[in-house]
Amino acid sequence: MKKNFHIESLISQSIIALLVFFGLTASSQAMQYYHGPLVQASKGCFNKDSEAIKALAQGSSKGNYEDIQAYAAYWVCKTQPEKAIPLLKKSSNMGNGWSSQMLAHYSLQKPQIDGTTALKYMNRSALQGNAWAARELANIYLNGLYGIGVDLHKASYWALYAENVKEIVPNTFYLAASYRNGWGVPKNLKKAKQLYAETMHVLKEAADGGDPYADMLFFEFYTKYSQDVGMKKNMRQASYWLNKAAAKGYPPAIAILSAKKERITHE
Repeated sequence: MKKNFHIESLISQSIIALLVFFGLTASSQAMQYYHGPLVQASKGCFNKDSEAIKALAQGSSKGNYEDIQAYAAYWVCKTQPEKAIPLLKKSSNMGNGWSSQMLAHYSLQKPQIDGTTALKYMNRSALQGNAWAARELANIYLNGLYGIGVDLHKASYWALYAENVKEIVPNTFYLAASYRNGWGVPKNLKKAKQLYAETMHVLKEAADGGDPYADMLFFEFYTKYSQDVGMKKNMRQASYWLNKAAAKGYPPAIAILSAKKERITHE
C-alpha cells in the first residue's frame, strides 16, 4: 500500500510537535515548568550533553518509568527509530499515551504500511488519554484509511471520546514547586501556594471524572510536593490516591503497589 500525503503530514506533525517541545524545554524560561528526565532528553538531543544521556540510559536500564519515556523521546528526537522503538514499547506497556502514539506512527512509516499494528497502538494511545489518537481513530474509520474499512459507528464513538477526554497538562503543578524551591524563578511561597490551590481544583475535577493520571498526581503531591506549601508528607492520603489509580487500571500505580507487596513478602 502506498503512503499518502495524509500519513506523511501526520508523522511530520508529531515529530515537529516533539521537537518544539524539546526546543521549549531547552530554553531557560521553560525550565521553570519542566524538570527531570524530559529535560535531560532535551539536553542530550540538542546540546549533546553526554552526562544527561548517560543518566537517562542508567535510569532506563533500572526500569524507571519516566526515564524510559524520556530515553525513548531522546532517540525519537535523534530520528533513530531502531533504538527508540524498544523503549517506546516498554513505555507504552507502562501506560504512556505518547509512546503508543509514536509506535502507531512508526507502523505507518514502513514500506508496507502496517495498518493492523497502527490501529492497535492508536487504540491503546486513545485509551491512555491521548485525544490526538482518538481524533485520528475517528478519521481512520470515517475515511477507511490504512486498509481499515469505513465504520461510521466507530468514527462517531472516537470523535465523541476525543471531545470528552481530559488531557491534563499540569504546568501549575510543577511551576508551584519551582516557586517554592527557586528553580529558574525567584523563591515565592505565596505564589507556590496559590498555584497548588489552582492545581488541586483541576485535579479533583479530573479525578472525579475518572482520570487515573490525576489520581497519580495527588499521590505525587502527598509523597513529594506537600512540603512545598508547608505540609508534612501524608502517606495515608498518598496511599488512598495510589489505590484509586490502580483500581482504574493505571499501570504505573499497579507497578508501585506490586513492588510494595513484593518487598513485604520478602521481608
